[in-house]
Amino acid sequence: MSIIRLDLDALVRAGCLSAEEAARLTGLALPDRRAGLIVNVLLIFGALAVSAAAIALVPNAGTGLMLAVAALAGAEGLRRFAPGEEFKVLSAGLALMGTLGLAGWVAWQYGDAPSSTQPALLITAVLTAGAFWFRSAFMAALAVVALGAVFGTGSGYWHASYALLVEEPVPTIGVFGTLAAGLYAARTRVSEAWSGLVTVAARTAMFLVHFAFWVGSLWGDIIGDSGWSSTRWADYESYEAWRKTALIVPEWPFSIGWAALAVALAMLTRRGGFLSISALVFLAIHGYTQYFEVFGAEPMTLLIAGLTLVALAVATPRLLKMWKGAA
Repeated sequence: MSIIRLDLDALVRAGCLSAEEAARLTGLALPDRRAGLIVNVLLIFGALAVSAAAIALVPNAGTGLMLAVAALAGAEGLRRFAPGEEFKVLSAGLALMGTLGLAGWVAWQYGDAPSSTQPALLITAVLTAGAFWFRSAFMAALAVVALGAVFGTGSGYWHASYALLVEEPVPTIGVFGTLAAGLYAARTRVSEAWSGLVTVAARTAMFLVHFAFWVGSLWGDIIGDSGWSSTRWADYESYEAWRKTALIVPEWPFSIGWAALAVALAMLTRRGGFLSISALVFLAIHGYTQYFEVFGAEPMTLLIAGLTLVALAVATPRLLKMWKGAA
């Protein structure tokens, strides 16, 4: 759908439109939905305030579960009985609140589990069901990220600091590379209503593949090391004995593989598309990371790097012109 904005008063004054034509176009204009959006946002914040107060007054998992179920019921009711645009934002907000609340309840219930695999799989299932039921692309992305927790992939935050965690780069690359390839192949076979959901999930999986290569290019991978995360220091002697026989993948295969993957995606996928643009971005991140990891910020290496970048800047337009001519 194409939308064109016209200043009707200016067009009438310029003589491009008559007053009757301007009045007819005004009657055909889309309704102003700003008031409805404000109402929806206020209702969402009101629901959040009520939920926070209820949990503060009765701080237990049952309260959170009841609120999550109530939010999901509200979202489903609006979706079925008010399917128009008026309460669409409120319905999406309640769906997200309810699904995340249910996922939080699962995490709470399994907080003392010896392994994070079971809760991570359950949370992935909850988010995936919410994404398909409410057709939410955001929940689809969250479901892929939640699946990463099975392999120790995630993020962290503390005061003025952020962290990216990839404990098992090799399994993460294998699983999410396969998932991304499968989803990209499937999106051409599903209906248009589901294509956006599948595309977002595939792109999120590709991000996790790039992140796993990034971590692996810096520290390599000890296959199975994440399984010792909870007992590593409690039974350090057993951990050290296992590590002597463990399969260790050094940094260089990740560095070479990541560069090859990024170049292949940039050259072989649609120009200007997500895969090609993201590949170029991560290729630049890879070069930046490896430069400081290998050479450090020394004056001579900075000089060489600067001259190399200037040479690349001069040569790139000619290479692109030759590439387009060959194509």
